[in-house]
Amino acid sequence: MKKRIIYSILAASTTIGAAQAAEISGGYLNLDYSTFTDTDFGDAYNLNGAAELAFSRAFSAQLDLGVQRFQDLSETATNWTLHGNLHTANNASFGLFYGQEDLDDADFEFYGIEAGFDAGPAEIEGYLGRQDLTNASDLDGTLFGISAKTELTDAWELSTSFDIVDNFGGALDFNLFAIGASYAAADNAEVYGNLGVAHVSSPLVSGSSNEAYVTVGVRVNFGNDRGTTFGRRGVLTQLPGLPGL
Repeated sequence: MKKRIIYSILAASTTIGAAQAAEISGGYLNLDYSTFTDTDFGDAYNLNGAAELAFSRAFSAQLDLGVQRFQDLSETATNWTLHGNLHTANNASFGLFYGQEDLDDADFEFYGIEAGFDAGPAEIEGYLGRQDLTNASDLDGTLFGISAKTELTDAWELSTSFDIVDNFGGALDFNLFAIGASYAAADNAEVYGNLGVAHVSSPLVSGSSNEAYVTVGVRVNFGNDRGTTFGRRGVLTQLPGLPGL
C-alpha cells in the first residue's frame, strides 16, 4: 500500500511535469517550542519547512522537511513527507502522503490520505493514515487528525485540532486536542500559540493520564496566503514532547 502511494505521487508528478512547466506556488518556514506542563514529560523544539510545486491548477506536489529536538531525551528526530495534491475546485483539495521519520533506532514510515475544504469562514483539514515502525511490525498503528481555523479579524485567527497517534503495540498512545490563536505580525509572518490536552496511555508513564501542554511558535509563509495546501504529517512530529525515560 505505502509503495503504491509514493509511486502514484511520483508518477503523476513526472507525467504532468513533462507536459507543462511547473512553478513553486507556496511554502513556509516554521519554528516552535512545545512542552507538557507536567515536569514528568519532556519538551520539544521543532524546525520545519515546506515547498509546493504546481504543475497545473489541478495538481501539485508538496515536500515537507523537519528536525525535532526532544530535549529531555537528548535525541533529535528528522522528518520528510511527500504529498500529491489534487485540487478539484477552488475550495476543495485531496491528497496522498508518504513520509519517513528517524529517531535513534526508531525508524517510522507513514502514509495515507488527506483532504481540505474552504467552508465559508472556516478552513477544515483532515487526514487518515498508517504508521509502521520498521524494526518492529507489532508496534505499527494508526494516524488520524482533523483541524479547523477561522479568521476573527484581518490579523487574528482561531484554530482547533484533534489528532490520534495510536497503538505502538500498546506501548504509547496519544490523543491530542488543542485550541490556538495566531497573530499576523507582518504580511507573510505570524506568531501563534496553542493550549492543549494529551490523553497519554502507556505502561512507561504509569498507565493512562491527561496532560496539558503548550506550544508557541513563529511561521513565515511564501507564495499563497497559507503557504502550502496541507499541514505536516508524521508520528513524532505530532507529539508536544516525550517522557524522559
